Amino acid sequence: MQRWGFDARNKPRFRCRYCKHSTTWRRPDVTKKHLQKLFVTWLLGKQELAFYCKKYGVTRQTLYNWLQPFWLQEPTPVRTSFRNEVLIIDGKYVERNASVLVACTTRKVVSWQFTQRENNATWLAFLSTLRHIPLAIVCDGQRGMLRAIAERYPRVIIQRCQFHVIHYCLLKLTKKPETKAAQELRCIIIKISQIKTKQQFSYWLGDYIMWRKTYDLFLKEKTYQTDNLTPTGRPKWHYTHGRLHAAHSHLKNALPNLFSYLRYPQIPNTTNFVEGAINSQMQEKLRQHRGLTLSQRRVLIAHFLVSKQR
Repeated sequence: MQRWGFDARNKPRFRCRYCKHSTTWRRPDVTKKHLQKLFVTWLLGKQELAFYCKKYGVTRQTLYNWLQPFWLQEPTPVRTSFRNEVLIIDGKYVERNASVLVACTTRKVVSWQFTQRENNATWLAFLSTLRHIPLAIVCDGQRGMLRAIAERYPRVIIQRCQFHVIHYCLLKLTKKPETKAAQELRCIIIKISQIKTKQQFSYWLGDYIMWRKTYDLFLKEKTYQTDNLTPTGRPKWHYTHGRLHAAHSHLKNALPNLFSYLRYPQIPNTTNFVEGAINSQMQEKLRQHRGLTLSQRRVLIAHFLVSKQR
C-alpha cells in the first residue's frame, strides 16, 4: 500500500500497487476513544451540547446518537491505597431510593458504591470492599455507619464531624431558646469549634460537666398524658423539654469521638473535604444536567468521582 492523496473528506487515501484499488483506512478504536473523551468533557465541563454541535458542524440529534452508547458504560472505582491514612466517608442522597456512599482521603477519592439507602448493611458491604485499614475514619455519625465501622474496623480511631453535631444541636435548641438551661447549653455547643488544644478542651469539659450537674433533674422532667394510655393501661409520657433533651443526648453520644483530632493532629475535625470538594460539586453537575434518568445520573456521578481519583 502507498499513500495516494486524500479523499473528498480530506482523509488520507491509500492505493494497492497490485490490484490498483484505493481505499481509506478507518480506525473505529480511535473514533470511539475520541467520542468517549468528548462525552466526558461535555459531561463534566461547563459547555452546553449546542456548543459542541456548532464546533463539529452536526445536528443535536447526530451528536446525541454519537454519545448515546456511553450512557450504558458506568465507570468503576480504581483501586487506591490508603494504608495508614485518614479516611473520610459520607453518603450522598441522589433521589428517592438512591444514594451513593463515598470514601476518600484528604487528597482524593478512594472508592464509592451506589445503594438504595444508608443503613448498617449497606455501609458494612461498602467498607468490606476496601482493601486496607485506615489510621482513622472521619464521619457524620449515622447510626448504621458507626455500627459498620465498629464491626469492620474495631480498633480504628473515629472522629465525629463537629459541624454535623453542632448543626443538629443548634437546630434543636433554636436561635433564641427560652429556658436558661437551653441558653447555656447553646453557648457550650458553639464553643466546640473553637477548641484547638487539650487545655481548651479541659476548660470546655469542665463547663459541660458543671452544666450537666446543674440541670440533670431539669432534663429528666416528664409530662404524662392521662388521656392517652398504653395497651397495659399506663399513661404515656414524653420529656417535658424534649428538644433540649434531644440536643443534649446527641452531644453526649458524640462526645467520646468528638475530639480525637486533639491527640492526632493529622485528623480533620469535620467532613468538609467531602461536603465541599465532592458533594457540592457533584450536586452542581446534577443540577447542570437536570432531567437525566437514574441510570444516567449514576454514570454522571461515576465519571465525576473517577476524575477525583487522579
